[in-house]
Amino acid sequence: MADSTTSSLNLSTESNQVVAEDARKIQIANQATADDGNLTQIIFMDPKLYVAAAHGDIHVLERHDIRVQRTPKKNTVLHVAAQFGQADFVEKILKLPSLSSLLQHHNEKGDTPLHLAVREGHLTVVKNLIHAAKKLGEEDTERGAAADWKVMLRTTNNEQDTALHEAVRNHHPEVVKLLIQEDPDFTYGANTEGNTPLYIAAEWGFGDLVQMILDNCSSPAHSGFSGRTALHAAVILKDPAMTKKILEWKPALTKELDKNGWSPLHFAAYVGCHPTIVTQLLEKSDTYVVYLGVKNHGIGNRTALHIAASRGHVEIVKLMVSHFPDCCEKVDDEGNNVLHLIMPEKKIFLTSGLSNIPWLRVRGLTYEKNGKGKTPLHLFHNSIIPWEPLFKLTWDTLLGLRVRPSEFAISYRRKRSSRIVSMRPLGSLEIKEDSGTKKVNKYLKLRNNESHMIVAALIATVTFAAGFTLPGGYIQNESNNQGLAVLSLPTNGTNGKDQVMAFALRENFRIFVMADGIVMFAFYVRYCCAVSFFIA
Repeated sequence: MADSTTSSLNLSTESNQVVAEDARKIQIANQATADDGNLTQIIFMDPKLYVAAAHGDIHVLERHDIRVQRTPKKNTVLHVAAQFGQADFVEKILKLPSLSSLLQHHNEKGDTPLHLAVREGHLTVVKNLIHAAKKLGEEDTERGAAADWKVMLRTTNNEQDTALHEAVRNHHPEVVKLLIQEDPDFTYGANTEGNTPLYIAAEWGFGDLVQMILDNCSSPAHSGFSGRTALHAAVILKDPAMTKKILEWKPALTKELDKNGWSPLHFAAYVGCHPTIVTQLLEKSDTYVVYLGVKNHGIGNRTALHIAASRGHVEIVKLMVSHFPDCCEKVDDEGNNVLHLIMPEKKIFLTSGLSNIPWLRVRGLTYEKNGKGKTPLHLFHNSIIPWEPLFKLTWDTLLGLRVRPSEFAISYRRKRSSRIVSMRPLGSLEIKEDSGTKKVNKYLKLRNNESHMIVAALIATVTFAAGFTLPGGYIQNESNNQGLAVLSLPTNGTNGKDQVMAFALRENFRIFVMADGIVMFAFYVRYCCAVSFFIA
């Protein structure tokens, strides 16, 4: 009796669990149906079906209704098979009746099965999907063959990415070539980030894809992040081959400006491109681009020459001055000319050959005052002295700069806050100013150095006094030996033990004088170095 009662209870419990599970499935299905906006009831995909689609097990298809089953991201079984590259499985699904609608089905992120196949680089699956779309169009005489498969190629997801965007971003050359060949006349627009396929290829440094797009697309779009073009991206990456290819395709891109008003030439000056790239840009650019002023680190009206000078890119400065000598006359909003920006770096200016360029030696530039009343020579005097190249300078160089040698030798440290400049590839320009604490530390360090100099002077005084005070003293009486050290006299006239002792004292005195002289010379050298360091 007890056993039958227990069995009844167990059966009742199992029945309740089954009912609850069925109710949960119905609730999930209804929710999925409501989210999908379709009257067809949607249920979560059976795990066995998911695994079969991922592994390409075709026989499982017969035991499931694959039209209504979805993953949590609303991927169909065709999405799953395409994502895992199961070409035969995809082909089998597309041959089944009434499943052609899955070809254009979008998942939660707006991706079609083609998006997923392209993203993973499954070339055969991509071919199967395109072939199925073409065949579907042939069977539907009302829409025409071109309508279905071209619509599928041009379909965008939630990020406004087409299949070509995905293929380029993930660098699948064969897939890119196939997609372009299937629809070469379509101009692929920008996605939500503003990037076109050509710009994405240039941004990531995929020179082979840039070549492929330019050679096969009829009219590719070139816009990208923050209003930049594919040429901006190639220049920022310092890629001469890519830059040359884009310039040959469309030279007019040299005058395209981004949202901040920067041309490719300005970016080349900022990042320090090879002179080959700068030469290409100068030869293709309109003249006004060279004189175009932009805002750089909060200071407006800076030309590409100003930017190159402030960044210490000497070769670019030389190149631009050689092509456009009068661009040296341009000043920024603070009144700085090219010498104001590069002169503080003495080591760069004096050792790079810039001081030998006639356009940079005229008094109109060296004596021109900026908004703070400072000339380039003021900044030259108040900058850090690089002592190693200091002694290599010739008088001709100093006189050529109209600098008095006495002024040059007593220059002091320039009082300025250090700036840490960073640039993310294709990102915004950033400058981080040092905090006021660092300025205080510099001031305390300078005062500490002054204290050390006073102590060093006192030690030097004592050392020199001790060096000239010899043991035994000097001969004081008026004779021919007056002023000589007592222990330096000859030992003639002494006999026996006194003679031996006198000889030993005289020899020891000679050793003492030699050692004393060496110590004095070493201290003199050390003292001179200390004074030089303090001045620097």
